[in-house]
Amino acid sequence: MAKYRVIDPRGTVVETKEIPSADDAHAWLVDVRADNSELGWRMEVDEDGTWAFFDDTEGATEK
Repeated sequence: MAKYRVIDPRGTVVETKEIPSADDAHAWLVDVRADNSELGWRMEVDEDGTWAFFDDTEGATEK
């Protein structure tokens, strides 16, 4: 299981969690973010003690 964290647009870690798969981690980002209208939310994964970019919100909303 890998460890993921969600970071808000200001750079604050919102939550960290161990998740079994990348698909589940992406779904978790969407759940934590509830509203996808704000740019800059991102997710990182712990790779052997170093945090690496995994995914981010693009702020896409239907118009």
